[in-house]
Amino acid sequence: MVVDSAALIVPEDGAFGAGWSIHLTGVRRMRGGERVLGDVDLDLAAGSITAIVGESGCGATTLAGIIAGRERPDRGDVRIDGRLRPDAPRLPAVFDDVMPRFGRVRDAVFPRGRRPRAADDVSRLLTLVGLTAPNALVRRLSRGDRQRLAIARALATEPRALVLDDALSALHTSGRERVRDALVRELRRRGTTAVWVTRDTAEAIAVADRVVVLARGAVAADGSPEQVYARAGEPAVAAVLGPVSTVPGIVEGVVVDVWGQHLPLAESAHDGHCEVLVRPENVVLVSADAPGMDAVVEESTFLGHVRRSLVRTADGILVHVDHSADARLADRARVRIALAPVPVATRPLS
Repeated sequence: MVVDSAALIVPEDGAFGAGWSIHLTGVRRMRGGERVLGDVDLDLAAGSITAIVGESGCGATTLAGIIAGRERPDRGDVRIDGRLRPDAPRLPAVFDDVMPRFGRVRDAVFPRGRRPRAADDVSRLLTLVGLTAPNALVRRLSRGDRQRLAIARALATEPRALVLDDALSALHTSGRERVRDALVRELRRRGTTAVWVTRDTAEAIAVADRVVVLARGAVAADGSPEQVYARAGEPAVAAVLGPVSTVPGIVEGVVVDVWGQHLPLAESAHDGHCEVLVRPENVVLVSADAPGMDAVVEESTFLGHVRRSLVRTADGILVHVDHSADARLADRARVRIALAPVPVATRPLS
């Protein structure tokens, strides 16, 4: 469903204005006596794309609704372009609860009362989202194509800020990536501020300047994709970003010794024994005589572009390993693993 903003004015000269900043201070939302959001603070720069991710029930959709203006917080302030709600405008938004509409696709792109400035405006927006049948009846569109249309309608308002809540969830993988990339290019071209809620962490990392991880209605992590990725050892972040293994190491100055390898530290740490946080893509299979650790394969899962194997090291630690889909490892197979030569995050032994 697209939530339109009557406050947005399409510039006659076709020029796009700068995006709007979005500020949330102490935003809280209760529902049925339960806390959905608890004192959330966010400061989103104009023109930025911020991805909000979290497990089901984390409060991301509620937060998106509050930012868009279709839901009010019980407490806290929301400012859009410096204006305090309720005086600040509602934002165009695409939510996952896509509703059927009547008429033909070409007539549904621009909201009622708002007409394209040029004949090719409709064609361009439909091409951008991958809709190829402008004369099709909206009620006969698939759910995925309705999502495409909803995105086109939101862009047609030429918004300064836009909220997207699982707006690509009904699209198949290849089409989803094409629309995602085209949408990001369009947002960048216009300088539109975007809040992008998604359950797909790979999508979040691919599109965003900034990633916010929500857990139980609170901000668990907030930073650039690289910064959040480096915190994947924290339980709330790991639950969203995927499996993280911990292996023993020894910090010595600016490096950490792991399995005879000396790896650079992602952040400074005190000398001594530690746990090293390892993501599956940073573990590699190596030859028997290379520095590393012997292990036995417990199980292996085909993920399409890679296989993910769970191995047990000689000292009894379970480690996830991503490797070539062509390398099939049988259960109980003996392998040797090492860590890729990239900066690693550590934490003190508890």
